[in-house]
Amino acid sequence: MPSFKHQHKESEILNILNHTIKHEIYDDNLKHCSFTAVKLLPDYSLAIISVDTYDRSKIDAMIEKLMIAKGVFRNQLAKNLNIRRIPNIKFVKDVTIDNSLKIDELLDKIH
Repeated sequence: MPSFKHQHKESEILNILNHTIKHEIYDDNLKHCSFTAVKLLPDYSLAIISVDTYDRSKIDAMIEKLMIAKGVFRNQLAKNLNIRRIPNIKFVKDVTIDNSLKIDELLDKIH
């Protein structure tokens, strides 16, 4: 189970990244996506960022663009985080909504 300090760093990273996408990224397509969760490895070497958007059909293209702009996000983390080593960033599609829709479909089939 992650410690309070670890969870706090994940929350801090999430806030910094969401602020960065709204104020530092100038690609209008990326303005429509948001970061929903951060999973930080225990050694702080990698931060896995869940990405979601209103238009689910464009999520893969947005993740590719985010990977291109990864340096901007790491730069903002370096400026705003007080940790020795800035984690590498990996963007992944948030599947929470997809999973909840599947559960709803299964429940509808039962009834």
